[in-house]
Amino acid sequence: MIERYALLEKNRTMVTFEKNGKYYGHILKDATDKKPAMIVFETPKFNSLDELKVEYPPLQSE
Repeated sequence: MIERYALLEKNRTMVTFEKNGKYYGHILKDATDKKPAMIVFETPKFNSLDELKVEYPPLQSE
C-alpha cells in the first residue's frame, strides 16, 4: 500500500497500490458500528499516482 485517503464521496476511502509501474486503488466503504469496511471496487490502472488522484480526488487537497 502506498497511500490511504478519504474520497469526496461520503463514507468512501481510497487505498492506493503500485504494481509493475502502474498505479491503482481499492475504494473501500468505510466501517460502521454495524458493518465492517469492505471493498466496493478496484480502479483501472494509471501511469502515475497523480493521474489516479485526478480521477478519484481526495476529500481535502494535500
